[in-house]
Amino acid sequence: MMTNRPFCNVRFCMLLLGAVVSMLGLVQGAGAEYPDKPIRGIVPFAPGGANDVMARVISPYITRQLGQTVIVENRPGANGHIGIEATAKSKPDGYTILYSATASTVLPAVTKNMRYDPIKDIQPVAEIGQGPYAVYINPKLPVNSLKELVEYARKNPGKLNAGAGGVSGTRLAVELFKIQNNLQLEIISYNGNGPTATAVVGGVVDMAIMDVSAFVGHLQSGRVKALALAGEKRLPSLPDVPTTAEAGFPDLRAGAIFGVYVAAGTPNPILQKLNATVNGIIVMPEVTEQLRKLGAEPNPKTVEQFSALIRKEIETWRDVVAKAKLPMEEY
Repeated sequence: MMTNRPFCNVRFCMLLLGAVVSMLGLVQGAGAEYPDKPIRGIVPFAPGGANDVMARVISPYITRQLGQTVIVENRPGANGHIGIEATAKSKPDGYTILYSATASTVLPAVTKNMRYDPIKDIQPVAEIGQGPYAVYINPKLPVNSLKELVEYARKNPGKLNAGAGGVSGTRLAVELFKIQNNLQLEIISYNGNGPTATAVVGGVVDMAIMDVSAFVGHLQSGRVKALALAGEKRLPSLPDVPTTAEAGFPDLRAGAIFGVYVAAGTPNPILQKLNATVNGIIVMPEVTEQLRKLGAEPNPKTVEQFSALIRKEIETWRDVVAKAKLPMEEY
């Protein structure tokens, strides 16, 4: 009896090893076969907005590259929560993808009692592009650089004001600017970027930190000045506007980060395939041109790099909201 035990143990181990190898093969095979049916592409806002336009630019290329149709589905409501939650609670198989930008990083900072966990339930996959905000001022201000603006604000505490679109990315960007430079600056809220841009151009407010698209026409006419771009690199559309890092303020980074997300738990082979697909698409000359027209600069990243960036953004804005003591919304 004793002589048979080692043989049985060895035989058992070999069978177990074979089973594990077979299972690994099935998993790898499943990842390699993805996708074999249409993909749902959720946009958490109504048609016509930046997220929607971005999704409709990218989706046909994903369809072409993967051989399966990406059906864009608008799921607006609750400032983007409904669409994001639908993704978070979808099956983690890569057949539901989310196109999202600021909502994915700002909502977790300004919302309490969320019905999904923005870190544990959502998996960042690929960055489509970054639409950095710029620091704009009305030309009546006697400053020509970001450094001069900060110095002017310090010499005139409480006299400057800034426009912002409610408790949004633009509001948090101004709050970050205030906190980093210890400034006394009044913030005036408007219902969206359009009215905010109009207020800056009209001199109703002195400045704003917002996306480039809202001010393109005004910059060309000289009715507003752009002092610095709060992104990683200069934009081809604003070649003479330095980045905040070049202007001496490297920590002032803000803007929309357009990306693709899936439900957490999606197999890594699928994440990598989606990531490689999107990265290949956004560097196509015709796609790059379309993204730049939308105010976004393509910036390919690995799954790991994009995930780290999004986690960092969420923590940054949570910290800003806490320090500025901004009101939290319920969802």
